[in-house]
Amino acid sequence: MSEPRFRRVDAGGHELRLATQGEGPIDFLCLHGLVDRLEIWDRLAGPLSERGRVARLDQRGHGESEAPPGGYRREDLAADVSNVIRELGSPRVVLVGHSMGGIVAMTTALEHPEQVAGLVLIGTASQCSEKIAGWYERIALAGEKDGNAGLARAIYGEKSKKTILGDAQGIAHVTRTLKSLHDDPLTPKLASIACPVLLVVGDKDPMGPKASPIIAGQLPDAELAVVPDCGHWVHVEKPAAIVEAFDAWRHKLGS
Repeated sequence: MSEPRFRRVDAGGHELRLATQGEGPIDFLCLHGLVDRLEIWDRLAGPLSERGRVARLDQRGHGESEAPPGGYRREDLAADVSNVIRELGSPRVVLVGHSMGGIVAMTTALEHPEQVAGLVLIGTASQCSEKIAGWYERIALAGEKDGNAGLARAIYGEKSKKTILGDAQGIAHVTRTLKSLHDDPLTPKLASIACPVLLVVGDKDPMGPKASPIIAGQLPDAELAVVPDCGHWVHVEKPAAIVEAFDAWRHKLGS
């Protein structure tokens, strides 16, 4: 397995941290979830790099990437991805998105379909309830008031020892793009996604394993793999299950 190479790329006036490893013919771009960063893909990036070039980035406000002034829309996060794809020199990529990253991946496929060869969506959703929208707003307010420590308490609980790396104000703006799924869900828009889609979800995902079948039911070309005895971070808990599902599905990419 090749070692990752790190650099910073311009995403339209702000810089994002990017890691790449491996070589084509398939180009992957991995998009992490809320308050994660590119290292969350460490266990999956190696196996994927045996199948193509793998890029992964800290999304805006996360990790070591910059946070432009807010607020943000989902389309702004998709524009970041589009700019990174151009910086990579890739005509088309397979977007691998977890949770929030899956939402960004779907939005990119809607906004920039010419750049997306396929989607691998892990534990993600296309809509959210009023209750979840309220939770996202509490996270955003906590980040604006108490920085990264406030974000950690709001997400993981008062007693959690987990820490978050990034720009708390930027992450707050990103969190509100997830809140927008309540008033402006992606679900009714998904039929416009023409590329093949692989959905992977853990059967014990506390974020809701039912969200992936909702997405699959709206897409013209989707397959769903449910991973037993697995939670929200399938790429951390059972990366081999994602690789197995991908290998069975990859013929749809035409490569």
